[in-house]
Amino acid sequence: MAEEAKTYDFLIVGAGIAGSTLALELHKKGKRIAIIDDNNAHSSSRTAAGMMNPMVPRNVQKAWKCDEIYPSVFEYYENWEHLFGAKFIHRIPTLQVHKNPQHTKNWTKRSKENGFQQHLTPIHIEELSPNAHGLPLPFGGAECLLSGKLDVKEFLEAAYTYFPQIGIERIQAKFPHESLHFDGIWHALNISAQQIVFAEGIGLKDNPYFNYLPLGATGGDILVLEIPDLPQDFILKRKEWLVPIGGNLWLGGSTYHNESLSTVPEAHHAAELIELFKEWIPQEIKLVSHRRAPRPTVATWRPFLGKHPQHDTLYIYNGLGSKGSSLVSYLSPRYADFLCSGSELPEEVNIARFV
Repeated sequence: MAEEAKTYDFLIVGAGIAGSTLALELHKKGKRIAIIDDNNAHSSSRTAAGMMNPMVPRNVQKAWKCDEIYPSVFEYYENWEHLFGAKFIHRIPTLQVHKNPQHTKNWTKRSKENGFQQHLTPIHIEELSPNAHGLPLPFGGAECLLSGKLDVKEFLEAAYTYFPQIGIERIQAKFPHESLHFDGIWHALNISAQQIVFAEGIGLKDNPYFNYLPLGATGGDILVLEIPDLPQDFILKRKEWLVPIGGNLWLGGSTYHNESLSTVPEAHHAAELIELFKEWIPQEIKLVSHRRAPRPTVATWRPFLGKHPQHDTLYIYNGLGSKGSSLVSYLSPRYADFLCSGSELPEEVNIARFV
């Protein structure tokens, strides 16, 4: 006799940062959850640097929902640290290195405006002692105060260990969109679910239910670099960035390969990025490793949340981009409220805007 299919309130497709935090939030509401994922080592969550910064350097703006997210994002992850018994969230200021006098002017002006003073402290050239931050700052800089980093891989591994303790079933398999069918509830593999949330990242491009959404792809290179004698008190950012990971090691990025899904690193991209770092890092830089992964991008700069226009029990959670580690602390609890009680989603993220 065939094994009887298990039935869940929600099946979440994708166990990256979005799918995993949503599973945890839905469980808190008493829902029966299964989460399915093919454990792709090149997924955007598993290769993410996990930077969290309330500032967007372009035009020196605050990130979307900045004041709702910071600094409570740290408390959000610290609560999970307590439950998981693991360490993965770190409060580290970001040193924004100015590239020219115009950058200095723009950042200094913004730091004096209401609403920005809690986020920015200018570093003036005349106040600097030589190598005060371990590197020259010929045009000064700014400290972004409420920033930090999430060790995304550590968070996900801790979440996966925690899931079975609370009854969330994690299934390692590629989701078969082509065999998904509906007879009042949804069925795929040996799973039945009342509702499905697709949190597949770049896999959305192969999803026949939601591939009408304007999702793009951006390939990026992430390097592990050894840089002796560079203090690890800050995340360092010019246009490219460096995230300290201990022991003289740093994660370095970023390059952008538009509409590229390649996961094969090319040596010349690493060399080009290292040359950019050498423009403002005087210490010796040694390449330790190099990986590349695509991430989903949205031209409107806002994620995709909401229900399918024809199927009321199919949902999407995607397009969080480079701010995903911080955005989920704001969006996942609200999305769980929407899914369970019909509360309103922020208009900017609701996919009803595309219908």
